Amino acid sequence: MKSITRNRILSSAAAFLFATSAMMGAQATASYDQLKAQHPGWMQIPGKLIRPDCVHQVPSGAQIEVGSDGQPTGDVKMNGTVIAHYESCAEESIDTRHISEGQQDPGTGNGWVEAAQWDVSLKSTDNIANLDGYFHVPNPPTAGGALVYLFNGLEPSSENWIMQPVLQWGDNGSFGGDYYVFASWLVGPKGSGIAFVSTPYVVTPGDYLLGINQQSGASGGSDLAYFVNSYDETTHQSSVLNLTTTNLHWVWAFAGVLEAYGVTSCSQFPPNDVSHFYKTQVAHNYPSFENIVPEGFYGATYNYGGPKCKFSVSVSGNGVKAGSTSALKY
Repeated sequence: MKSITRNRILSSAAAFLFATSAMMGAQATASYDQLKAQHPGWMQIPGKLIRPDCVHQVPSGAQIEVGSDGQPTGDVKMNGTVIAHYESCAEESIDTRHISEGQQDPGTGNGWVEAAQWDVSLKSTDNIANLDGYFHVPNPPTAGGALVYLFNGLEPSSENWIMQPVLQWGDNGSFGGDYYVFASWLVGPKGSGIAFVSTPYVVTPGDYLLGINQQSGASGGSDLAYFVNSYDETTHQSSVLNLTTTNLHWVWAFAGVLEAYGVTSCSQFPPNDVSHFYKTQVAHNYPSFENIVPEGFYGATYNYGGPKCKFSVSVSGNGVKAGSTSALKY
């Protein structure tokens, strides 16, 4: 009798493991729309689908710390004083930056669309010390319903963090709508399920924007300080996020990126058919800020699953004074 009971227990356990494995497999191959349906109320921030209580909007000028384990300490400081503390998210975020073909919903585009990018070859003790560039706020899309992000930014060699001044059109599940907002983001790895954003502010089509990602300090060789500034040259508004990181090698440069969600028509992109990122400059060797010439940006287009809208990326110019220009066409 004991052996029969044990066999039944083992059979039940095997059935449970099989069902659990099947559920996990189904979730792994779920489409973007299915993932959203499985996580009602989650936000679509740049590159992540994430619980809204794990996205922390902090005052302009606040400082975030990333510890030696590659995870945020959770402390938010202002002028050296801790003003808030956040634990890692109870649930992992879902990467949406590059959605696999099996997870794409037919006819709907989600994720990174195209980028001007560059993996800068720097020794382990050297980092990108500055990446900045200008771009205009485009006219509103002629059709609504999509969430569109335009930005430049920096990533470490591990590609698990990104600092980025982001122009947003549409509602991300927490803020935004049928207007443009500009804010600085720090988005963390899947395991931490956490992201930080400085106070967003509304910008107007035609405004000339400056996105800055710049090193502001270093200590002990691997402890680095940066700030991200989303600055409107036209109105002189800004929103700044400060951060410190340990053991991250910042070498991935993005002069311009187009990312979008819920795209079913080319008319949901801005209507001028191209976004230019002007006068992009990349420097290394903090604190001397030596410009890297020639720049090595190249265009990349991604299979985002949506309508094909004549996507292409071209890069021109690499001068120290003028910087390069990246044209993201759609």
